[in-house]
Amino acid sequence: MEVEDLTSVEWRDTGWLERFGGFHNRQMVLDYFAMSPFWDRQSNNQVLSMQTQFNDLRQADSTEEALRKMTGVEFAVVHEQPPVYVIQKQYRRGPSPNDVTPIATYYITGANVYQSPTVYSVIANRLLTSLFHVNSAFQDAQSMMEYFPAKGYGWKTAGALSNAQKQGKGGKAASSQGYLKAQETQEFRGWMEKAIDTSAMRVLQKEATSQTAEGGVTAGGKGLDKQGSQMSSQSSQQDLSKTKRQRRKQEDVAAHAKKKKKAAK
Repeated sequence: MEVEDLTSVEWRDTGWLERFGGFHNRQMVLDYFAMSPFWDRQSNNQVLSMQTQFNDLRQADSTEEALRKMTGVEFAVVHEQPPVYVIQKQYRRGPSPNDVTPIATYYITGANVYQSPTVYSVIANRLLTSLFHVNSAFQDAQSMMEYFPAKGYGWKTAGALSNAQKQGKGGKAASSQGYLKAQETQEFRGWMEKAIDTSAMRVLQKEATSQTAEGGVTAGGKGLDKQGSQMSSQSSQQDLSKTKRQRRKQEDVAAHAKKKKKAAK
């Protein structure tokens, strides 16, 4: 028989406890529990309560004796140590105290009512918690490993670990073998791409150097030609000015000679 999981539910009614002054017997514990969402209205307790609400069978001992004569789902207080009371939901097959099959367990502590978790849920929760920590340990170990295409896997140095921690790159990931293979492939591809990029850069640098050298030679030749033309033009200008000065000097000498002749006459 399946039971609804209400382990996350907490119920209490402090007003009822103040009105009745607490629990005086097991029947009052069940009456208080009957107001909670954990109560089953199809149980033998509910049926018997409706039949005996106006007679003396409401006493705890009388109710327990009447329930033993019935078969089906019932609630019973199996442990009491105030302020803790343990209530068990069980299926009764006969009048013997052992002719019952536990279905669920609830407990009252103070004024609060809770559903007790099953052994399976407790163990499963503990296992999940332990596996979480084991997985975290594997992830921490994975963050301390690194892969080299030439050497394989190895442990990171203290400097690399400190740099990774400062940069917030712990490298935490799944620790399965599939992840390791994927990481290996990815790093190998990155290494190959880096090598190809380096080779391409070297080729481009060589081409740029050769083009620069050729351009320098061409530019140098053009500069020499330009310089030679400038020098030739300067020399021609100097020759022309020298010729003009010589002509002026000859003209001055001729003019002075004519003046002397005129003065002599």
